[in-house]
Amino acid sequence: MHSHEEIAQAVAEVDLRVKTGWLSKEEAHKLKTLLKMGQTIERSTDKASQFWTHNADVLLKQYLLLREENTPWKKFLTAIGYTWLQRQLKEADARKNEEVNTSLFVHVVESDYFESAMGLVMLANAIMIGFQVSSTEEDESSAELYAILDFVFTVIFVVELVLRYCCEGWRWWFRGSNIFDVVVVLATNVIPVWILVPLGIDPALIRPFAVLRLFRLVKLMKLIRKYRSLRTLWNLFQGVLGSGKILLYTVLVMGTTLFIWSVLAVVLIGQDPRTKDHPDVILYFSNVPDAVFTLFQIVTLDSWSAIARPIGALNPLAALLIGMNIVIVEICLLNLVTATIVNAAFQRQQDDHEMVAQEQKIKSDRLIEEVRTLFMEMDKSGTGSLNYEEYLDAVSENPQIQTKFTTLEIEDAEELWELIDLGTGSIEVDQFAQGLRIIAGEVKAKDLFTINRRVGNALRRLQAAVYEMERQAAVADQMQEDIHEVTRQLTKSTTNLVNFMRNVHRCIPRGRVLLRPDKADEKRGEIFEKVKPLLGTNMGEVSRLFFSNRGKRAAQKQHVNLIGTSRKQENDIDLE
Repeated sequence: MHSHEEIAQAVAEVDLRVKTGWLSKEEAHKLKTLLKMGQTIERSTDKASQFWTHNADVLLKQYLLLREENTPWKKFLTAIGYTWLQRQLKEADARKNEEVNTSLFVHVVESDYFESAMGLVMLANAIMIGFQVSSTEEDESSAELYAILDFVFTVIFVVELVLRYCCEGWRWWFRGSNIFDVVVVLATNVIPVWILVPLGIDPALIRPFAVLRLFRLVKLMKLIRKYRSLRTLWNLFQGVLGSGKILLYTVLVMGTTLFIWSVLAVVLIGQDPRTKDHPDVILYFSNVPDAVFTLFQIVTLDSWSAIARPIGALNPLAALLIGMNIVIVEICLLNLVTATIVNAAFQRQQDDHEMVAQEQKIKSDRLIEEVRTLFMEMDKSGTGSLNYEEYLDAVSENPQIQTKFTTLEIEDAEELWELIDLGTGSIEVDQFAQGLRIIAGEVKAKDLFTINRRVGNALRRLQAAVYEMERQAAVADQMQEDIHEVTRQLTKSTTNLVNFMRNVHRCIPRGRVLLRPDKADEKRGEIFEKVKPLLGTNMGEVSRLFFSNRGKRAAQKQHVNLIGTSRKQENDIDLE
C-alpha cells in the first residue's frame, strides 16, 4: 500500500501537467477523483483497504507514465527549450481549435481553394523547370521568358509565405514543412532572381538547386486526400512512404541472403577446378562482389537462364545453387515482402478513413459551434431556448445559418426540427447543437446500436399497450354480453309483471258487489291459482296462507267490499 506522501506527490505532478498543457483537465479530474474516493472510505476494513490500494495503484500508474518523460533525452530537450516550445505550440493549437474565427482572410488562406491554386502554381513551376532543363541551347527570347517566369513565380511564392505567416502567427515558423518552404524559396527563387541577377552575378552555381522546388509538390498529396475521386492516388502515395521501413528491412534481409549465397557460389563455382577457368565463371563468380551482383540479377529474373545453363552444364551443383537462390529469395522472400506491403497498405487505408472521419468531425463541430453562436443571437426571448417560430425565423431570415446548413448537407429545416424536438415545442440551444452534431456526424456502430435499442424499447411498449387494449376490449365484450343478458332478464321480468297485472285486473269486479263467504273463498282460490305461477313455490305458499286468512276475516264480517276500476284505468294498466 502506498503512502499519503506518494499520492500527494502524484496529484501535485498531475496539477503541474495540467498547467503546462501536457494533461487535459478531464484526465486530471479522473485521477484526482480516484484519490478523493479512496480518502472517503474507512480504511479499517479489509474491503476498504483493498479499494484504497487499488485506487492508489491506478493513480500511481498514471503518475509513472508521466514520470517517463524524465528520460535523458527528454531532459536534454527540456534543457534546450524544445519541450517548452512544443508545449506552447500545442496550447496555441488548442486555443485556435476552440476559437470560432470569422475572419474572411483566415477562411480564404485556410480554404481548399487557396491550397488548390497554390498547388497548380507549383505544378506549373515544375513544368517550367522541366522545359528549362531539357533545352540544350537557349536563345535570348527563351532566356528572357524563363527570367520573367522565374520572377513571377518568386513573387507568388513569397506572397504565399507571407499570407500563411499572417494567418498562423509565430507558430508558422516552427513547422518543419514551412521551414523547408522558406529555405527552398530563398535559395532557388529570392537569392538568384532578386539578389544575384541585379548584382550582375551569374546564378549558374545555384540554378541546379531549382530542382528542390519539385519536392514542394509533395504538399499536393495532403490536398489530394480530401478529394474522394483521388483517394486511390493518395493511398498509393501513402503506400510508398509507409513502406520505407519495410523496404529497409527487405534490403537488409536480401543483402544478407545474397552475401551468404555469393560466398557459397564463389567457393562451389568460382574455385571449382572444373569451372574456374570458364569465361562465364570468371565474369560472374570470380569474387564475392561479382557473385552478389550476379545473384541479384538472377533474382530479378534478368536473363538468368543464360547464366545458369552454361555453368550448370559444367557443374550441376551450380545449377542447383542458382535454382535454390531463385526459390528462396524470389518466390519466398519477395512474396512475403509484397504481402507485408499490401497488408500495410490496407491498414493505412483504414487509418486514412478514420483520419478523414475525424477531420470531418472537427470541421462539423466547428460549424455547429458557429451555428450555436448565431442561434444564441436569434434567441429573441433570451430564455436560452428556441421555440418553433423563432427557429423558422432564424432559418429563413439569416443567410449565414442557411450557408451553414448547406455546408452540413441539411436540406429540410422543418424535418431537422422534428428530429431534434422531443415533442415539447421548444429546444434548448445546447440540445439543438448536440442534435445537429449527431445528425451531421458520421454514423457509428454505437449510434446504430442506440437507435436499435430505442426502437426495441418502443416496440416493447407498443406491444404492452396493444395487449392492454386487447384485454380491455375483451372486458368490454364481456360487459356487453352481461348487459344483453340483464336486458333480456329485465324484459322477461317486465313481461311477467305485465301478465300479472293483467290477471289481477281481471279478478277485480267492475262494480260494488256483496259476496257470500263461500263465494269469496272460491274467488280467492281462483285468484291464487292464477297468481301462483308468477310468485313461485315459496311465495305461492305465503299467498295461499294470506288469502286463507283474508277469507276467514271476510267470513267474519259477512261481506267483502271490492272497489272496481273503470275501463280507462284498465287501459292504463295494460302495458302492452
